[in-house]
Amino acid sequence: MIQGLSGKKKDNSNEWLKAELRRRYLPKDARVLDLFCGTGEMYRRVYADRARSYRGVDKAKVHDAALCTLINNVVFVSRHSMDEYDVYDLDDYGCPWKLLYLILRKRGPGRITVYLTDGLPLNLKLTGHLGKMQSGIERLPKDMEIPGRFRFYAEMFATMLLDVQARYGWKTEKAVYARNDGASVYYWVLQMHKT
Repeated sequence: MIQGLSGKKKDNSNEWLKAELRRRYLPKDARVLDLFCGTGEMYRRVYADRARSYRGVDKAKVHDAALCTLINNVVFVSRHSMDEYDVYDLDDYGCPWKLLYLILRKRGPGRITVYLTDGLPLNLKLTGHLGKMQSGIERLPKDMEIPGRFRFYAEMFATMLLDVQARYGWKTEKAVYARNDGASVYYWVLQMHKT
């Protein structure tokens, strides 16, 4: 975990923390696909001056019609090649694993960076239940009650990365995270490669 990046936020509104992670780990000449681009906060803070190319996608609102596409993210990823990007920004408040799996299934070999906002710990705190996807990967009964399950979130995340490698051949070289102060939303940077 990155130390000293706390912004005293307990939701997904810590724009400074998210931007700092992107600045620290953005590869040179990045070709960015920003899913859930919304109002363009990360574009303005990081990508406008540092990315070689940029495409934003959001189903609700986009910040610039020339740079963004107003469409459902899953539809966009399904219809377009993922090989023209090497950075994928999945800043979803929920759990964007299904979308990440779709990207990695379609993407050809190479090196990529993924920024992933994961609200799974919040879901675990509120419901105490795993979602269908995590239950399948972890091979746990979906409705199994484990008090304090969210405390094991980082370990669950690691098993999902191993599942990605087993299914699609994407090996994680580096996984760094920071979290909001409530530990309900985690901000991940994944550096991955596939040969």
